[in-house]
Amino acid sequence: MGMGVGDPAQMQSLSDDIQLNKAENAWKPSTKKTRVEVESESDDSEHGKTQELFKSVRSILNKLTPQKFQQLMKMVNDLTINTEERLKGFIDLTFEKAIAEPNFSVAYANMCRCLMGLKVEATNKPGVTVNFRKLLLNRCQKEFEKDQVDDKIFERKQKELDAATVPEEKQRLTEQLQREKDNARRRSMGNMKFIGELFKLKMLTEVMMHDCIVKLLKNHNEESLECLCRLLSTIGKDLDFEKAKPRMDQYFNQMEKIIKDKKTSSRIRFMLQDVLDLRRSSWVPRRGEQGPKPSGGHGGRNDGGRNGGARNDGGRNDGGARGGREVRYNQGRTQPQDEGWNTVPTINRPIETSRLSKIAMDWGSWGKGISGGSTTAKPAEAVTREKCDTPPPPPASTKPTLTEEELTKKSTAIIEEYLHLNDMKEVLQCVHEMSSTQLLFLFVQTGLESTLKRSTIARERMGLLLQQLIKAGTLPKQQYYNGLQEILEVAEDMAIDIPHIWLYLAEFISPMLREGGIPMGELFREISKPLIPLGQAGVLLVQILNLLCKEMSHKKAGAMWREGGLRWRDFLPEDVDVNKFVTEKKVEFTLGVESEDGQKEELSSEELSKQIQRLIQDQADDQRLFDWIEANLDEQQMSSNMLVRALMTCICQSAIIYENPNKVDAAKIKKRAKVLQKYLSDDKKELQALYALQALMVELEQPANLLRMFFDSLYDEDVIKEEAFYKWESSKDPAEQQGKGVALKSVTAFFTWLREAEDEDESDNS
Repeated sequence: MGMGVGDPAQMQSLSDDIQLNKAENAWKPSTKKTRVEVESESDDSEHGKTQELFKSVRSILNKLTPQKFQQLMKMVNDLTINTEERLKGFIDLTFEKAIAEPNFSVAYANMCRCLMGLKVEATNKPGVTVNFRKLLLNRCQKEFEKDQVDDKIFERKQKELDAATVPEEKQRLTEQLQREKDNARRRSMGNMKFIGELFKLKMLTEVMMHDCIVKLLKNHNEESLECLCRLLSTIGKDLDFEKAKPRMDQYFNQMEKIIKDKKTSSRIRFMLQDVLDLRRSSWVPRRGEQGPKPSGGHGGRNDGGRNGGARNDGGRNDGGARGGREVRYNQGRTQPQDEGWNTVPTINRPIETSRLSKIAMDWGSWGKGISGGSTTAKPAEAVTREKCDTPPPPPASTKPTLTEEELTKKSTAIIEEYLHLNDMKEVLQCVHEMSSTQLLFLFVQTGLESTLKRSTIARERMGLLLQQLIKAGTLPKQQYYNGLQEILEVAEDMAIDIPHIWLYLAEFISPMLREGGIPMGELFREISKPLIPLGQAGVLLVQILNLLCKEMSHKKAGAMWREGGLRWRDFLPEDVDVNKFVTEKKVEFTLGVESEDGQKEELSSEELSKQIQRLIQDQADDQRLFDWIEANLDEQQMSSNMLVRALMTCICQSAIIYENPNKVDAAKIKKRAKVLQKYLSDDKKELQALYALQALMVELEQPANLLRMFFDSLYDEDVIKEEAFYKWESSKDPAEQQGKGVALKSVTAFFTWLREAEDEDESDNS
C-alpha cells in the first residue's frame, strides 16, 4: 500500500534490535545514572543556584540606600554565600556598583564592613579559606593598578589613531578612544571614593592611604591628579591630624608646586586648588553635603539610569566635567573619625617628584595576592594584616632605622590592626621585621597605653602578643621592662581616673607567665622595682596571682612563686604585717612550705630534687637557682648533704647526651660550675657529690665511659679537687658501696692520669 513496484517488502522480526531515537537530555531514574551524569547535573544545579544568588544580589544592590540599609542587610545575611565562586561574584557585583555610583559609596562601604568577617573554603585548596575583606581589598588594588595597563592600551590605540588615514576610520577611533578614556576615568574616580569610604570604616589602614597618595602624586598625569583630589577630599580630614601634619604638608606643598608650574590643564589646577582651600578651611566644605538624598515615598533611588546595571554610569555628577571648577568631593562626610588609628609614619624631608619614586609602594599591604587565601589551621580570624606581607627589599637597599616617632606610629598601626583582626602569625612577622630592636620598648609602651582603657580581652591579647614576642626572641626582656616602667611609675596617680588600674595592668602582664615567657621570680622582681618605693608592688602582684589562679590550681601558682625564690617581705613596706597581708589578700598558697616569719618546713630529698630539676629544665640562670634555694631552705638545709646530692644529680643528669654510646655535654657542666662550687664548699661536700654521681650511674645501669667523662669535666671546671677524688676512690663507707666496684673500674684511666700528672708536678718542683 503506497509502495512503489520496485520497493522491496519491508519486514522486521520481533527479535530484531530496533534502535529508537534518543533525546540528548532524556530523563533517567537516578539509580540508572552514571556518576559522571550525576555530577554534571549536580554542577548544573549548583550553577543555577549561584546564578539565582547573583540575581538576588543585583536586586538588593539596586535598592540599597541609607534608609533601607538595615532591611537589606538582613536579606544579604540570609543569602547562601558558601563557595569561593559565590563570594568572589558577590564582591565583584558590589565593587562594580560602588565605583559606578560614588554617591552611594558610603552605603556600599558600610555593607562591606558588615561582611568583613565572612569567609569560605577555597575551591581547590582543602584546609584553606578565602575571606571577604582580603578579596575586596585585592579587588580595589587590582582596579587601582589597572591604570598602568589602561595607559599602555591607550598608547597603542593612540598610535592606531595617528596611523589612520581614512577620515571615517579616524573619527571612529577618536570617539572610541575618548569613550574608553572617559570610562576609565570614571572608574578610577569611583574607586578612589570607595577606597576612601572603606578607610573611614577602618577596613583599610592609613599606611595604605598614604601609599595611594604618594603614587598618585608621583605620576603627575591628569587622571592620577584628579583621583588624588577625589581621595583627599574624601579622607583628608581623617588623615590630617597633628602627628601626621608634616607628611600632609609635604603633599600639599607638592600640589601647590604643580599649580604654580602650570604644566597641567586649568581644570586639574582648579581641582587641586579646591582641595587646598578645603584644607585651609579645616576640611569644612563651602557647600552642603552632596551624598545620597533620602528616598521618596516610592522607596526607590532617584539616581538616573537606575536600570543600567552595575556598570551604568548615568545620572552621576562626579566632578569630571571639564567646564568650571565646582568639584563635588564632599560626599558622604557624615562618618565620625574613629579612634586609635594614628598610623602615619612621618617623613621630615620635603617631598619632591624625583624623590617620590623612592618611597616604596607596598601593594603587598592590600593582601596576599589575588587568591586571598589563608590557612584555617590558625585559631585567629582569617583576615590578616596585610603590611606584614610586603616582600623584602632588594639586597642593595638598606632598610633605614626608624626614629622613635616613626616606630611609635608604626607600632600603633600594627597593634590596632592586631586587636581588630587577632591574627597572631601576621603581627609576629610585622614586629620581627622592625629594624629598631633597641626601641621596641616603645612598642610595649604603645600596646599598654592603647589597651589600658579598653576591654579585658584587648589587654589579654596584647599581653599574649608580647609573651609570644619574648618566646620568639624578637622582643628582648629589658625592652619589655623598659616599656612597662613609665606607666608603672605613674600608675598610682592614674588610679584616680582608672580605679581598676592594678587589675588592668595585671591583665596585661599575666600572660607573660605562660610557658616560654618570663619566669615569675624574674618578672615580679623587675616590675616591682618602680612600685616598691610607692608601696604598691604587693597590690599588683596579688592581682596577677589572682588572675593566674583562674588558669591553674593554687598549688601550681604557689609552686611558681616558691621556685622564683619570692618573699612577700621583699615587696611590702616595712610597716606592713606580712602574714596579715597574705591572709587578707587570700594568697596563702604562696607560702607553701614556708611562712613569712622565716620558719620553713624541711623538704624531702625527692621533693627537693624535683624542684631543682624543674628549675634546670626551665633553663633558670644561676641567680634564680640561688634565689630559690635561699627562699625555700634555711641555713641548716642549705649546708646539708641532701642539697649537695640533689644539685649534683640534677645537673649531671641534665648534661647527659642520650646517644649510643651516651656522652657528657661538657658545656652544661661548665654552665653550672658556679652553682656546684658554691655548695660543694669543702672536701666532704665534694665527696657527697661524687657519691651522688656514683648512684646516678647505678640508676643508669653503668653506661660505658660515662663516669670517666663526668670526672674529666668536673676536674677541668675545678668543681671537684684531687683530694676528693682520692677520698672517693679509697672510701669504704658501707652505705656507698653499691656499684662502687664497676665505677672504680670505669675510671681507672682517670686516676692513672691523675697520679702521673702529680708525679710530673713533683719532679718539676724538685
